[in-house]
Amino acid sequence: MISQAELVARLDRFFNVAAFDESGDRRFFPAGYESMAERYLAEGFLAGTLNGLMLDNTAQVERVYLIVFPSTQVLDTIIAKEVERGAPGALIFSHHMADYQENSGTYTYIAEAHLQELREHHISFYLCHAPLDCHPQLSTSGAFANALKLKDQARFAEYYGGMSGVYGNANGIGFHEFAKRVAEVNNLPALRYHAVRHNGRAVSKVAVVAGMGGTPENLREAALLGCDTFVTGEWWLLGQSEAQARAREAMRELLKQLDLNIIGSSHYSSEAIVLRDALCDWLQTNIPAVDPIFVPQTDAWR
Repeated sequence: MISQAELVARLDRFFNVAAFDESGDRRFFPAGYESMAERYLAEGFLAGTLNGLMLDNTAQVERVYLIVFPSTQVLDTIIAKEVERGAPGALIFSHHMADYQENSGTYTYIAEAHLQELREHHISFYLCHAPLDCHPQLSTSGAFANALKLKDQARFAEYYGGMSGVYGNANGIGFHEFAKRVAEVNNLPALRYHAVRHNGRAVSKVAVVAGMGGTPENLREAALLGCDTFVTGEWWLLGQSEAQARAREAMRELLKQLDLNIIGSSHYSSEAIVLRDALCDWLQTNIPAVDPIFVPQTDAWR
């Protein structure tokens, strides 16, 4: 067990959360959500960078639950585990503030009922979005690239002042073998047909940006860097909103100009790798007073 104050201070320093200002994302809150959530949020969270301690519900932390999205299923799983052991104090380390459904392209913020339950059962919540994406040693794309066994890695894709992407050498692996490797490291039974574009290129120099990393800017930069293959979580948006339809049309036009293979896994699975395979080990080594547990989603796409 460790004091929450010490744990949070160490996480803040390691991930340099003060350097990544995502406060502009408050504009995405649903109407009335901010005024409701303010009754539960940690002091200073909304006035800060929208990273760091979000819910301050315990003084001592025994377990750290690592999650990608705060879905209902994931939160219910964590609350049940804490109730079973008497709720002595835990902290959720989450990559995202809101849940995300890739099949519909929609975000869902944590409901008041869950905010109340987390408070009642002494479960705090720590948010680490861009700081985790851009960390020089322990990042979403870095863990993905390591799992894919890329050599001679370098960074690209500017994101909130840091670099969220990694590119490296895949040593001439065949496309189908490489696509199979992408599925395996993401713990996916298969890749979705719309997420795979084989443009006839041999897989030698690969760019990786986890999450929703297949933006036009990232794809263009990867091509300029001489990459033949681009790997991400999500690049072909499935949502039915007007903005998502426009984004798909823009992507269709961009693909005519790009000589790239593109492989998508899932937004969730591509970002789970760093939490499951790297951050658990880092916590066990560097903060042995806590017990880290990765909590998976039951469906990578939903």
